Amino acid sequence: MNIFVLVSGAISMLAIIPLGYIAVQSMREARDLRRIQEELTVLVRESKEISQDVQRLQRELRTEQDAARVGIDETQRTVKHVTAIVQRTAAQVTDVASDTLAIAAATPDAGTPVTSAEQQDTRSRRARHLARRRRRASTNSQHDPG
Repeated sequence: MNIFVLVSGAISMLAIIPLGYIAVQSMREARDLRRIQEELTVLVRESKEISQDVQRLQRELRTEQDAARVGIDETQRTVKHVTAIVQRTAAQVTDVASDTLAIAAATPDAGTPVTSAEQQDTRSRRARHLARRRRRASTNSQHDPG
């Protein structure tokens, strides 16, 4: 029976060595796992902060885009307004130029004697022309958007 106790004790001692190795390994792995969990916690916290920064930047971009859109709309309105003014002014300049040419053509040459009937005809043409210009100017000012 002594041999049996001796053999079973030796086997028990030999079985304890691998169990001790496994226990030491699991302690090391537990430390590594704790370190990994701490790093993961830091990464999650940083990820949340980055997400908040991205959201803030997106809000700022939307605000800037809205401001740019308003600026573009204002510029478009200004361009349309200026275009209308330029077209009106060009039409008025054309009218004045054609009226000046018409008056010059209606005015007799310096060498030709002018009768009072010719003078009255020229004056009435000028008066009609000025009345037309005034009507156009008042019509354009009524239709002026700005």
